[in-house]
Amino acid sequence: MLSQGFITKNPSRPAGYFNVRKQVKNLQADYEQEWMNMISNKQADEYYMQQAIEMARKAPDFPFGAVIVRRTTGEIIAKGVNRSSENPIFHGEIDAINSCAAVNPSIDWSEFDLYTTAEPCPMCQSAIEWAGISTIYYGTSIPYLQSLGWWQIGIRAEEVSRRTPFRQSTVIAGILELECNALFEAAGTGSTRLK
Repeated sequence: MLSQGFITKNPSRPAGYFNVRKQVKNLQADYEQEWMNMISNKQADEYYMQQAIEMARKAPDFPFGAVIVRRTTGEIIAKGVNRSSENPIFHGEIDAINSCAAVNPSIDWSEFDLYTTAEPCPMCQSAIEWAGISTIYYGTSIPYLQSLGWWQIGIRAEEVSRRTPFRQSTVIAGILELECNALFEAAGTGSTRLK
């Protein structure tokens, strides 16, 4: 129908059609932005895990490497590698936490994320909870390590986090899992492996 030379109404389109269409476009734009953020986050997660893998390669018989990242800037604050031959509690995560604490004695640990080549053991996950690190990303799982013959206490990192009443970090599994698994498959038969 024409009124004063303009289309005023289209009987084939219901009232509010253009508002709904605008809302759909906005939702689509939000979805696309969320998707781009997700892709960007995945790339960042893989980059930081690659840094943990590089640390792990420094101890090929015990390839437990870790990096601590300041979430807001993306800066790697500390790195750690398994040094249990020097001290039995110097796992990669503990080494990274100690390095971070030595340089930054009064920091807000909740600003940090930790990337580690293997799921933190109960000792390491407990240290992470005590420190207050918000998010932990790992590659290889405890069950996979056990299947390869590595000594592991059968308590998962997520359970330690869940059972910590004063804090609760987020545990995210499977970042560059195949690459991390390959480190442990290739590792020697050190004292932390079953004979």
